[in-house]
Amino acid sequence: MSDFVHMRPPWGEGEIQKVEAKPEVIGPMMVAGWSQCEPPTTTKEVTTHVDD
Repeated sequence: MSDFVHMRPPWGEGEIQKVEAKPEVIGPMMVAGWSQCEPPTTTKEVTTHVDD
C-alpha cells in the first residue's frame, strides 16, 4: 500500500491533493465530499532545440 493517495475535491472544483493514506486524514475529507482519484498527469512537455 502506498503512503499517499490523491484526492479530488468535491464537484471537481480546485486542485487534486496528495494526502497521507491514513483513515484520520482521508475519512473527514471523504465525509466532506472528496474522493480518491488517479494521480494527475503531467501536461508539461519539454522540447530540446538543437541548432547546428
